Amino acid sequence: MANQVSEQQFDYIVLGASTGLTTLNTKLIDSIAHTNGINLAMDDTALSSQYLMLQHFLAQGKTTKYCILAPSNPSFDSKTMDVSDNDYRFLPFISTSYVSDYYKQFESKRARLLSLSQWFPMLGVTYYNTELFYPSLLGVLQPEKRNRFDDRGNYTYPVIKNSSKIIQSQSNLRVDFTNQYVEKIKRLCEANNIKLICYFSPVKGVTVISENNEYRCINHSNLLTNTMYFYDSIHVNYRGRQISSIKFAEEFSRITNEK
Repeated sequence: MANQVSEQQFDYIVLGASTGLTTLNTKLIDSIAHTNGINLAMDDTALSSQYLMLQHFLAQGKTTKYCILAPSNPSFDSKTMDVSDNDYRFLPFISTSYVSDYYKQFESKRARLLSLSQWFPMLGVTYYNTELFYPSLLGVLQPEKRNRFDDRGNYTYPVIKNSSKIIQSQSNLRVDFTNQYVEKIKRLCEANNIKLICYFSPVKGVTVISENNEYRCINHSNLLTNTMYFYDSIHVNYRGRQISSIKFAEEFSRITNEK
């Protein structure tokens, strides 16, 4: 976002964890809805991380009309508050107040290491050595390499040899949006004239139920009813991503065309 994306204005951005990352293909969506979007979802992250990513996006001087929030479905009500596994990826921006303040608010050991990296950079680099050193070295040698991501931030799981079976049993997951970061993301969107849409990604055998009218939602939790579309219980494969993205493009087009 900071170094490779020159565009400043987008119709929508996708924030989320691995589910948002692997379910919504912005290139396919754009080809159908005639929009311009980018996928900023990061695997192994929580809603707090997605709030940080929205801050980071805005700090680069970029704008968007819509924000698609696509974390794991249970995250909308998660009470766990700590840095996520991949929050270290914001270390290059530790000198900015939004990143340093983010690390400071948590009390775990790894949060303190990340926070102190503002003054002692080797703390974070040493702790996350295997995660940072080799990708940095590869980045020097091959600056355009994206590690299986395309140039719009999209990623997909392969189609493995799983059987084709109708998913018979369905359980319900109630979502009430009690995670404090949902409201924080909503307020930050409103402050920047961004419309927020919460996205419930397809999950094998789980249907999301939500009666909260404060948030606009696209519910694809039970969209896919065959095991052939899943990589595992919560991630779709390439086939599942195709169907989900096409369906999303259709629904998103209706929303953007509303008077």
